[in-house]
Amino acid sequence: MELTRKKVAISGGSSGIGLAAAKLLAARGCDVALLARGAERLESARAEVAAVPGAGTVIAVSVDVTDDASVAVGAAAVIEGLGGLDVVIANQGYARCATVLDAPIDAYREILDTNYLGHVRLVKAFAPHLVAQKQGAICLVTSMLGFMSFYGYSAYSGSKFAIAGFAEAVRQELLPHGVELTVFYPPTTDTPGLEAENQDKPALTWAIEGSSTQYTSEQVATVMLQGVETRRFVNMVGAEAWFIYRASRWAPWLVRWILDSALWKHVKQKGLAG
Repeated sequence: MELTRKKVAISGGSSGIGLAAAKLLAARGCDVALLARGAERLESARAEVAAVPGAGTVIAVSVDVTDDASVAVGAAAVIEGLGGLDVVIANQGYARCATVLDAPIDAYREILDTNYLGHVRLVKAFAPHLVAQKQGAICLVTSMLGFMSFYGYSAYSGSKFAIAGFAEAVRQELLPHGVELTVFYPPTTDTPGLEAENQDKPALTWAIEGSSTQYTSEQVATVMLQGVETRRFVNMVGAEAWFIYRASRWAPWLVRWILDSALWKHVKQKGLAG
């Protein structure tokens, strides 16, 4: 699907990858709806996107993806405000690092509600419109930690693996209705969410992550949108990400050995506390 002059809804659209994608789409004449919870930041983002030369209609819709009614009302407002809809990008989510020994059960429940069930609610709210018109596209944004994981990310990875599994089934369920689905696995990206995540990241998590390549939101958003246009189901950023993805599928023992080696090196040097 060529993303020129299309009508697109983006959750998590007030910052990071979502905002970057909105600007890229606006530059191509698309009508864009930004969905997020914080009204003040959302309006600021709407103004930024609307200021892009060539932008079409740009609206902001405050939505709480953990609330069924809020998502349903928001979806109706988007379709009315844009005069239809062609593409949905489910991009909202957050990460908090802690081990299963330290994190309370509520941390798992809350992150699932936003990251995973938030995607489910958005699909259920928007898919009927796309199915009725027999065309459209949905992009579900997960994470590289949605196909592999390591120390400190049990809650986050659980939610991101769930999105990937959901996408596998929904892709086929929507196929007969003319609706295309893609799943996007972004790498480490310089966003406000990453800044928040890094505030309480365990030393062992830092040690395993090492000097992983960090991308800008614009770089990541560009690849995400290319995936929607080419109709490729699985989408990654860069050769390194594709290598890790393939290794995780065909030689998972190798990926675990590399990650475990980094863990034991740190433990021997500095202990569990780091």
